[in-house]
Amino acid sequence: MFKHLSAAFLTIPLLALFLPAVGEASRLDWNQTEARIELKPDEEEARAEFVVTNKGDETVRIARVKTSCGCTSSILNQKIIKPGESTTITATFNKGKRQGLNHNKLEVFLDDQADAVAILQMIVQVPKLVDAQPQIVYWNSSTSRTERHIQIKLDKRYVNEITSIEYDHATLTITAEPDPDGRADRILHILPKSFETQIRETVRIHARGADGIKAEARLHIFVQP
Repeated sequence: MFKHLSAAFLTIPLLALFLPAVGEASRLDWNQTEARIELKPDEEEARAEFVVTNKGDETVRIARVKTSCGCTSSILNQKIIKPGESTTITATFNKGKRQGLNHNKLEVFLDDQADAVAILQMIVQVPKLVDAQPQIVYWNSSTSRTERHIQIKLDKRYVNEITSIEYDHATLTITAEPDPDGRADRILHILPKSFETQIRETVRIHARGADGIKAEARLHIFVQP
């Protein structure tokens, strides 16, 4: 009986410590928890602002903001939020060489809480001005010695013309033609000139747009005898 009562009395103060934190967390009001941004070709970074307001009766303190990727950083306007006040978390995404959809997460922690009080999503679309699929083609002893076909798609908002295709003419034969199905802007047919020699080559596809925008895609070619 004594042991049973002791366990019960120990549980009550633990709950008392835990419940106020949950209550205060539930009184934080965010202007948004997800930001979707599409970068333009000349933009190197994207920014999103997440504003949080303390709707509770107690002052809270943001201890830290943890980002899921080194490409994303955050700046906290102020850590201590009094009742009725707000603070802003500014998230910055650096493009680097990234393309396509980039999904970044920011976890917000209050003092003395192991779990995040909020998870903020920053979703950035970096347009692929020249999209080549597949980007890697290869031949080895177990594959057929036939042409590989690459679909080239241009983002017509920014580029509309393939200006050149650079490759080593001594090792590869490449021909280009319009896609008969209309799903791509060009189809490349690639064939090594020899299957008896190891080949590691990069093919560069250059394109440009009406506003002087230039873009490049790369294909990686491998032959393993």
